[in-house]
Amino acid sequence: MSRKTVEEHLAAAPLPVRRAMIAGKDSLEPGAAAVVGRLFAIAARRQEPLEVPSATSFREAAGSEPTFRTLLRTLAAFAPGISSASALEVKAEWVARRKPVYLHRHPARPQKDIDILTWPQSWQALWPGLKRAKIAQSSLNRYRASINRCAQLVAEGKATEELGFLTAYNLAEALPDTCRKKTRTGRLRPWTVANYIEGLVVLARYGQADEAAISGLRFVRDHLRQVADAGDKLKFERVRALMERGGFAYAASEIGRLRALGASLPHHTAEKIRALRAAALCSVLINKPSRTGDVSGWRFGHEICRGSDGSWTLGWRQQKNGLETDAGTLWPEVGEVLDELVLGGRPERFIHLRYREVVGLNWMSFTERPRSSHWPSEVVKAVLKVPSHDLRTLAADYLRLHDPETAAGVIATHLGHASMRAGGEYRALAEGDAASRSWSRMRNKIGKE
Repeated sequence: MSRKTVEEHLAAAPLPVRRAMIAGKDSLEPGAAAVVGRLFAIAARRQEPLEVPSATSFREAAGSEPTFRTLLRTLAAFAPGISSASALEVKAEWVARRKPVYLHRHPARPQKDIDILTWPQSWQALWPGLKRAKIAQSSLNRYRASINRCAQLVAEGKATEELGFLTAYNLAEALPDTCRKKTRTGRLRPWTVANYIEGLVVLARYGQADEAAISGLRFVRDHLRQVADAGDKLKFERVRALMERGGFAYAASEIGRLRALGASLPHHTAEKIRALRAAALCSVLINKPSRTGDVSGWRFGHEICRGSDGSWTLGWRQQKNGLETDAGTLWPEVGEVLDELVLGGRPERFIHLRYREVVGLNWMSFTERPRSSHWPSEVVKAVLKVPSHDLRTLAADYLRLHDPETAAGVIATHLGHASMRAGGEYRALAEGDAASRSWSRMRNKIGKE
């Protein structure tokens, strides 16, 4: 039985692909024509658009990982107009089948559960009141961890268990040098120490402790925050550097760079998806600066939705305060970036079909599992050299400079603060400046750069 020629293998391939491969047949890898021909024959049999073969077609065309890799390389070289986005799923399957490489690593330190019974008895008596309080579970977990650390220091003799000014003062003195999580200088910053004391404040408040004790705790906490505001310039230095690079215009240019990078890469590459994902994340955070814990959990069709007219909307319940917030209709430029993310290289006319496929999935992982709460900030930092929270500060800065007369209220709404008191740092900056434009009117200036 004679072997098939390249022309015979490629009988089912689209004409441009067939011509390109026949013209370059001397440079084809062994088996390339056969596997490409099988792919298109299977796609045709399944009545799929040949320019967008499904994951099933890719799966059936290649019976081994080397053959599958040959298929992807050949499509990238001779058929750039054919979308290989669906091959990502199959690619992950082949990687998962590989034999694991066991590295010699130190076992991870097990996470210890917090035992309330190790706390001072007077603190244990206050805990049920805090546990019953109507606060977010994430906040409760954070408070419990802070209280637990303070309880450890009390057990070490660094402070007494009697809640009040003296205990808070002694803890504030001890905390910077004893906590495991340290800054580059080897000491916790005042604001972080204040957050530990805040755990005791809410414990005393919801546990209905003596008002004098609560006032003493609050005094130390507020003093630490004032010290932080006066002396901790790290965040403002980062924001100032971002402003010097162009602020949101710089961010928009970096998004453009990521989109161009994504467009230049084969559809089945992880690098392409990372570029499109980072561009979408930064775009949405320019439009609506949001907390990373919320951002990491958004889902297509739930919090972030695409309408039949092509517009995207965003709205969700905040973890920190339980309040509903929304950005309304996202900017058209942001919608374009989100479309590119959803398509992953597929032709634009498939957007409605593709969107229906991803409804219910996490918008960053494209699975049912969300990313970690810190992941969005890490991505933003890799792109813009600042953590994502700095975009919230930058947004407040733009608002106070462009619309100071209403900035305090707009900032509270835009950043999702529960009250005018929350985010007072932003509000104080807004008062007294003079300008006239609002955040929404700045879109045309920075949206397309």
